[in-house]
Amino acid sequence: MTRAERIRNFPKTGWRNDLARRLAALTRRPAPSELIGYQTQTGLHLPFAGEWYVYWGGRSLAQNRHALARDQRFAHDFLNLARKCRGQSYRGTGESNTDYYCFGQPIYAPADGLVVKTEDELPDNTPGEMNPKEVLGNYVILDHGGGEFSFFAHFRRGTVVIRSGDRVHSRQLLAQCGNSGNSSEPHLHYHLQNTPVPFQGDGLPAFFVEYVADGSPIARGEPAARQTVRSQLEFSG
Repeated sequence: MTRAERIRNFPKTGWRNDLARRLAALTRRPAPSELIGYQTQTGLHLPFAGEWYVYWGGRSLAQNRHALARDQRFAHDFLNLARKCRGQSYRGTGESNTDYYCFGQPIYAPADGLVVKTEDELPDNTPGEMNPKEVLGNYVILDHGGGEFSFFAHFRRGTVVIRSGDRVHSRQLLAQCGNSGNSSEPHLHYHLQNTPVPFQGDGLPAFFVEYVADGSPIARGEPAARQTVRSQLEFSG
């Protein structure tokens, strides 16, 4: 992967990150939503162990490019960054998925739910390339009840360990973070919406409970872009 390719690559870091956010905020508007004031009914926990960086997250386009889409109006993208080099998500050259700190990291159910649908057979992309024909890549959709459905996208091929019809409990292993679908580097995409059908329905605000953001404990809140977050809970398996 050349330097020019990395500059075009997601995520843009440092000043390029800030410039992309400012330009998005100036030139476009978030999708209209009648659910801005919605309060999440499910007690969602962050679906991973350890510290993760919120690359996209929030209500404005400066914070969240997903806010352009009705179904992903309040979506999040999470990844890992090196402790000693804030802003870099990979070691070495970044040419292989295994160079990325979050690739292969376990992802867990944020709450109890029923598995609606999964996909597990799509290949992981070479970093810098994307698969727009299969936007979600390998994914899991969970029904938490009350019209709240969790969507997870871009899982690593062959790592989804649950299937449609399974009942899962909070903090149960779902899959590994990957780079499948419309993704140019390993990361976790998560959003909550009011239907189980991809790209249909309305995105719902996802309030998480019992987590830490930039070192401060949060009883209930929405992780925002540029925060470093971790769950206060323990994970196993």
